[in-house]
Amino acid sequence: MVYENVRPVHRRRLVLVMTVIAGAAGGVVAQRDGGPHALDTVRAMAPGPAAVAKAVTAPVESVAAREARLEREKLDAAERLVRAEVRRGAFPGAALAAGRGAHMELLRGIGNAEWGKYEVDAERTVYDIASLTKVVATTTAVMLLVEDGRMDVDAPVSRYLPEFSGGKKDAVTIRHLLAHTSGLPAGAGAPGTPSQALKALIRTPLQAAPGERMVYSDVGFVVLWAAAQRASDEPLQGLLQRRVYAPLGMVATRFNPGGEACDRCSPSFRKDDGTPVRGKVHDPTARKLGGVAGNAGLFSTAADLARFAAMLASNGTLEGVTVFREETIRQFTARQPDAENRALGWETPKASGGSAGRQVSRKAFGHTGFTGTSLWVDPERGTWTVLLANRTFDPHASNRIQALRRAVNDRVAEAAELADAGGEGVVGLLAD
Repeated sequence: MVYENVRPVHRRRLVLVMTVIAGAAGGVVAQRDGGPHALDTVRAMAPGPAAVAKAVTAPVESVAAREARLEREKLDAAERLVRAEVRRGAFPGAALAAGRGAHMELLRGIGNAEWGKYEVDAERTVYDIASLTKVVATTTAVMLLVEDGRMDVDAPVSRYLPEFSGGKKDAVTIRHLLAHTSGLPAGAGAPGTPSQALKALIRTPLQAAPGERMVYSDVGFVVLWAAAQRASDEPLQGLLQRRVYAPLGMVATRFNPGGEACDRCSPSFRKDDGTPVRGKVHDPTARKLGGVAGNAGLFSTAADLARFAAMLASNGTLEGVTVFREETIRQFTARQPDAENRALGWETPKASGGSAGRQVSRKAFGHTGFTGTSLWVDPERGTWTVLLANRTFDPHASNRIQALRRAVNDRVAEAAELADAGGEGVVGLLAD
């Protein structure tokens, strides 16, 4: 089911133990600190009969008690790290979420969407998630199509996109595109209208033989989106909305969220005269393609991406809604040979830590976005972390986002280790 807030929720204390009331009323109440009078009522909207048929009962109690605990002080430390960067002027604000399995234990808005204006609300503030689009949209769509038997990761791209052919392109597979080993360059020119720009990007010549080396390629994911679109029997945006975003209750996740009229959007850049630009993708390639692209263009909130991450950490199922089979997640998050730290669409931890940090397990997977976003899941511990910021809003600010991502992920990993060792764990209550 999809849940829509009846009224804004002011989150100072949050108890994430939810009781779902099934029946004709279709209501949901989330108990907060303060007893029976501190309830937030949420209106439920059914996206379709299939989603309605899935009963939802006590969702956060569906994981083992151990998986629903993170040590409080380490979570507080993660939040302080983000607050310190906001105070330092690295970016106006951020939204941070973390949890374990299906249990969300931290959801915080920190600072402002712009300098001194519009306090960040982790449930409502919409961010340009940049290259997280590659996993939350493009890779997700391919995973669905592979499960449906409509795509084969080892099939040549030309099977789905005949215009991507000729010479060494005939040997490029869907796997190559996902692992950034296709031989396509990182970027390329995209002149003309969105349709003309797409044709030009598909015609981009290879710079290396398929499988020869890893080059992180926006062009490759533009081509991958186009191939997946041909393999699908419906527009990919519709497929993602119907199969993923609506069933998970990701109510704010979409491309082109409303342009400059999007008053909930955190601006990721400014015009030459300094005017903040809201609801328009920062990435120039995605902008040339009309805002809908395989490499960037998706917008979302920390609350939405927390649900997506919790689903992945729960083996593909959240609150009775199954998005992926467990084996599909394992297939796409396994490191690929001769692709450095790349899995299929996803990243895995680097020896140096990268954005994942140094405390996550080798089975962890995630991705980052240029605007200051990241999402990491550690299936060995069941933990997950979402960090959204608009660090590109001020291009002259000191950029320490990679170090911040590492530090935040390390604190969440340590919170799990301490809880497992018998330390005082968070059991749902997060207080300022």
